Amino acid sequence: MKALKPRIVAVLVGAAMLCLPGAAQAVAAQGTGYAYCGVDRASGLGVMAARSVPCGAALEVAAAYTKGRTAEVRAAGSRWVCGERQGDPDPYQVCADVRSGGRVVTLVS
Repeated sequence: MKALKPRIVAVLVGAAMLCLPGAAQAVAAQGTGYAYCGVDRASGLGVMAARSVPCGAALEVAAAYTKGRTAEVRAAGSRWVCGERQGDPDPYQVCADVRSGGRVVTLVS
């Protein structure tokens, strides 16, 4: 869990920056290891993907998760485990590929 905290902070900082013009480029430029992929159409949540996840796959995972809000979804050729995490101050959703812990999709408001 300790190793995940810096990533969570980076995601939250990146999410806060998304309301600024050119924020997606700023997030990528800061070396957070995450890319802003766009907005999930069903939920309106911002979708961020770890470097190892293409944006198309991240958007597919986000759509599958927000459609059913189940803890496990099948999307982008993999099985993903999803759930809500407590951020500071707002909660966010994370989906992780069960075959590869480095493949992570984060949904933020």
